[in-house]
Amino acid sequence: METKDPHFLVDHQSVASLVTQLHEYFKNSHSHYEVERSTLMSKLHDVEGDVEQTLLQEIRKLEAEISLFGVLSDSLSIADRVLHARTVMNELGLDNPIYRMHYDEDSKQAS
Repeated sequence: METKDPHFLVDHQSVASLVTQLHEYFKNSHSHYEVERSTLMSKLHDVEGDVEQTLLQEIRKLEAEISLFGVLSDSLSIADRVLHARTVMNELGLDNPIYRMHYDEDSKQAS
């Protein structure tokens, strides 16, 4: 069975820094959807009938997104903490590909 060398697709960035950025993105998205849900819930007191049902459907959709972004944020938070723990950094070494900036092979050959 042939094994492949892991290839990182983001140029000029390390895997560790991308994990940090993704964690921030999902954490911010989670918060955004929570605020949006809160706004819709506050509107529920003033409506009824079809409008109420539409708002409830939107709230249910937002709750699903909140759950998904919460799980992604939590998972990336763990990965971010592990990758940046001093003991892990010392064990792997800062020259490990996880911490090194990556460059596109084509741009390497051009320079």
